[in-house]
Amino acid sequence: MSNTVYSNTVLESKMTELLNSRLEVRALMDVDDSLGEGAGLSKVINRYTYTGKVEQLASGASNSVCGSVSFTPESYTVKRYQQTFRYNDTEAMKDPYLVDAALAGAADVMASQIKSEYFAELAKIKQRYHYTGSAMSYTDVVDALSMLGREVEDDMFIIMSAEARAAIRKDADFCAARQGEIVYSGQFGTLCGIPVLFSRLVPANCAIITDHSAVKFFVKKEASLEQDRNIETKENTIVYERHGVIALVDDTSSVIIGKKPTLLTVTATAGSDGEAAITCTGMESGGDDLVYAVTDTIPVVGEDLNSWEDWDGSSDVALAEGKTIVVCEVDADGLCIAAGSAVCA
Repeated sequence: MSNTVYSNTVLESKMTELLNSRLEVRALMDVDDSLGEGAGLSKVINRYTYTGKVEQLASGASNSVCGSVSFTPESYTVKRYQQTFRYNDTEAMKDPYLVDAALAGAADVMASQIKSEYFAELAKIKQRYHYTGSAMSYTDVVDALSMLGREVEDDMFIIMSAEARAAIRKDADFCAARQGEIVYSGQFGTLCGIPVLFSRLVPANCAIITDHSAVKFFVKKEASLEQDRNIETKENTIVYERHGVIALVDDTSSVIIGKKPTLLTVTATAGSDGEAAITCTGMESGGDDLVYAVTDTIPVVGEDLNSWEDWDGSSDVALAEGKTIVVCEVDADGLCIAAGSAVCA
């Protein structure tokens, strides 16, 4: 029996179709092929953030606060996403569906990696809505949506953790409005007319409201597949790769919903050397670690803060006058338990 050498274009098309179906790429993020038009493997992306305030005004009065859009440039390097698998002629003769199964498995692994990077970008969203109840409620979602101030919400969606989904399903307001309807493709219904999905990659008891334009998959080189075969050992190798980068480009229409952390009391006193003396009290446990970041975003309970700077609770930190520092107490896994902030004065 001779070995069947599959056409590269056939395998490439099949692999790409499998990968895209698992990514749900059109529902979760935009795909941008602009990187393929020029040389280079890096891209500077400006992440836009809107800040503003809705005010109730008397007739003839003007706003006291003007909204503004700021952007934060961030440099990204194109990544190579690759999957390789091997099989022997003997294995293919035993099972003619071996290559199909391998393609499906490789697509699963690659899709999981890309989806993990997608959620890592969503974690960079600055806006937070903190709920204070024991579990997330329908009202919390309504209030979080009102923070965004969107008049048209057709392209938005909500991604929930399994715990948040269970809490919403038990919520009396949700049950009265939707009767807990179940919808196809991972949706369990809608909230305020917005489709809801769930993923285990969302932190426990949290939800993310966003739209598909918030994150983009910048593709440098779409799909390519190569094969190699050792005619002596009858060992076949198939390599499938994509080149691109996933980035949060606009979080003006996004917010992360999560439980409000225990409040820490933090002070920051500027020194003469560009450093500040920090104090923090109110920790829940003396055995937990402290981390900090120069930001004005207060994390939610369970948020991963492993990328923040460690703090021993007494040392001065680099902090300029007028800047805001957030100090958090984290558990052994680096997840937020308590948080507090202070403006350096």
